[in-house]
Amino acid sequence: CGYFCHSTCAPLAPPCPVPPDLLRTALGVHPETGTGTAYEGFLSVPRPSGVRRGWQRVYAALSDSRLLLFDAPEARASPASGALLQVLDLRDPQFSASPVLASDVIHAQPRDLPRIFRVTASQLAVPPATCTVLLLADSEAERERWLQVLGELQRLLQDARPRPRPVYALKEAYDNGLPLLSHTLCAAILDQERLALGTEEGLFVIHLHTNDIFQVGECRQVQRLAVSAGAGLLVALCGRGPSVRLFLLAELESGEAAGAKIAESRGCQALVAGRILQARTPVLCVAVKRQVLCYQLGPGPGPWHHRIRELQAPAPVQSLGLLGDRLCVGAAGAFALYPLLNEAAPLALGAALVPEELPPTRGGLGEALGAVELSLSEFLLLFAAVGVYVDGAGRRSRAHELLWPAVPTGWGYSAPYLTVFSDNALDVFDVRRAEWVQTVPLKKVRPLNPEGSLFLYGTEKVRLTYLRNRLAEKDEFDIPDLTDNSRRQLFRTKSKRRFFFRVADEQRLQQRREMLKDPFVRSKLISQPTNFNHLVHVGPTDGKPGARALSPAPGEKGRGGRTSGQQRPHSFSEASRRTVSVSSEGLGGDANSTVKRKPWTSLSSESVSCPQGSLSPATSLAQVSRW
Repeated sequence: CGYFCHSTCAPLAPPCPVPPDLLRTALGVHPETGTGTAYEGFLSVPRPSGVRRGWQRVYAALSDSRLLLFDAPEARASPASGALLQVLDLRDPQFSASPVLASDVIHAQPRDLPRIFRVTASQLAVPPATCTVLLLADSEAERERWLQVLGELQRLLQDARPRPRPVYALKEAYDNGLPLLSHTLCAAILDQERLALGTEEGLFVIHLHTNDIFQVGECRQVQRLAVSAGAGLLVALCGRGPSVRLFLLAELESGEAAGAKIAESRGCQALVAGRILQARTPVLCVAVKRQVLCYQLGPGPGPWHHRIRELQAPAPVQSLGLLGDRLCVGAAGAFALYPLLNEAAPLALGAALVPEELPPTRGGLGEALGAVELSLSEFLLLFAAVGVYVDGAGRRSRAHELLWPAVPTGWGYSAPYLTVFSDNALDVFDVRRAEWVQTVPLKKVRPLNPEGSLFLYGTEKVRLTYLRNRLAEKDEFDIPDLTDNSRRQLFRTKSKRRFFFRVADEQRLQQRREMLKDPFVRSKLISQPTNFNHLVHVGPTDGKPGARALSPAPGEKGRGGRTSGQQRPHSFSEASRRTVSVSSEGLGGDANSTVKRKPWTSLSSESVSCPQGSLSPATSLAQVSRW
């Protein structure tokens, strides 16, 4: 039947079709590790076009602290593929499961409302964004059972010690309103303030804080970018028959940065840049069909690249990687290590793998994606279908392997974590322990750089996202403060190669008007008082004993108001009309009988009500001293 599983699980797998007596399996979860299957059964999820178009059937399993949703269409419609549609991680701090209200599913049938619940997991950490999945159970009792089990598992994980924490946090790297993002094919981090984007239209450099954008050179369809910091060069794979161009990092913003083309690189399908000789010498390796060309890089008066080695692979090259002073070449489902410092024979990795020891697959191991060096004596070989551990001689070193939840579209490695990208998720593995440690549900994921730290995701809004290790001291570049709907627009300057990504003047004025409508925001625009001395605070019961005896006039008591004496003016014009009465009554007699004020106000608040010209500074100081 083509069932795909770990090689250690294959002997325990039941025959196909499964006998009825084997379908009744015991469910349970380990109380300390959380491993095991807690619950499983059929559910339904909305169709891709929404709840209004109906529901599609899935098979759900609560296994190993994850909610797994498998494709399980009706038998009459099409046979079940068994593909994993979505994974929701219960170890996510933002994970939650709850019933829904009618306002949450406005297009659902009223009779289905008691059977629907939703599950939420986090996506972005900055700015906060979540993913919500609606699930339809067969009955209301079945829904309550799912919610009960999900709640119990979540409490079990919260009580676990040490509590599982996500490895990576996702941050939006730039404004999602930039039109270039939807056409971006690759990216690179140049320094703390600049990013490079390779698009179908060309190569662009973005200043993250000034929002200035520069187009570099005349290249089109930029498919791959690599930074050689030691040589001060940016490597770009671009063009229809892709070829490699080199650009100086210091001259990317000049209008005449045409770059240097490597003529023999036409038709390149893979490249890698790095350092050898104890990370002192920058090199670049380029694969053209079966041929691999190795160059030493360095800016100078002459050519920026100098060929040091030429290799011949047994089949068209699928991947390249630098492991120390050796080049790892992946071709035809196998890997080989070529030394770059001498002419020694290559070391084959994975050639001695026995097919019976590998997971049963219909199409073999698939494309050779790359290799990871775990130690001097162990490697992890990454294929399209599986990840296999081998020793320094190329023989299998561990009995178990890594299986990808979905077809990988790219990968990145930052010791000891391997990040595997697929269309609908981002999965993280701890390669030392061979454990699947984190899953982030996303849509339309596209990795952009070899390290896996930059990628795009989203359909309606395409977001450029930075994958940050929570244990890192700081981000690799300065991420600006971002908000949705910033209303920035891309403006071309007099120079055809320079753009501004800013808010138009009309939009800026409109944003200011909208901001001033909010009293809280408007109050923030009022500056604090400056250049003053606080003499004394006088309240309604402070100062002389006569101040306590102040009481409203009998005539004003009859009107039932709390106010007495001089009222606070409501505007500056009203204050100017009362200036004469205030000056004549407040300065002509004794303070106890002339100054009539509200019992609950202070002298400082009363002074705000009067115009600046009513009292001179000396007179007001004397008035305060008498109090």
